[in-house]
Amino acid sequence: MSVRVFNADDHPILRKGVTDLIVEAPGMTWVGSAETGREALDKIRQLQPDVAILDVEMPHLTGIEVAKQLIEEQVDTRFILLTLFKEEHLLKSALRIGIKGYLLKDSSEADIIAAITSVAKGQAYVNASLTHLLLNDGPDEDDPLQQLTEHERNILRLIAREKTTAEIANMLFLSPKTISNHRNNIGKKLGLSGEQNGLLKWALGRKNLLK
Repeated sequence: MSVRVFNADDHPILRKGVTDLIVEAPGMTWVGSAETGREALDKIRQLQPDVAILDVEMPHLTGIEVAKQLIEEQVDTRFILLTLFKEEHLLKSALRIGIKGYLLKDSSEADIIAAITSVAKGQAYVNASLTHLLLNDGPDEDDPLQQLTEHERNILRLIAREKTTAEIANMLFLSPKTISNHRNNIGKKLGLSGEQNGLLKWALGRKNLLK
């Protein structure tokens, strides 16, 4: 029986690339795609695909938030995250809530097909380059990012890319005031003083932690 696959990504070129790969893959059927997290949530509820490939960073809801909500609703769909970030906390959080697959966006077509095939069978699949992150089972209590929500970490990554409050608001479909509030909360959680551009300096100095 053909594996029914859905994909969501806010980048049109990446979304089309994964869609085309699924369409051309033997034993797989592409059933739809979405551009935002909210759209993905609604469509997956409606289409009930076997496997859904979700970008981590999407407007309105992240891929993790979409998967977590649907897993809690006990949908039959199994989930694969597609991300740019090689972050231990993100990977372990995804696996902990029941997401079966974790792929980097530079994955080969063979990797993506293998992930879909494995996850459709109920097996976990993680990029080979990330398996070393699973060997460290204990939480890193010294990691300041542990204090932040996934949404706050996404905003911090954008700050590290030197995006302004207005640019971040536009990218995440939120108001500049909401982003400013998030920036203040992030600064407090990280123990930063009111130094001008303190959060930007902190993020720029720790880009390696935010990948």
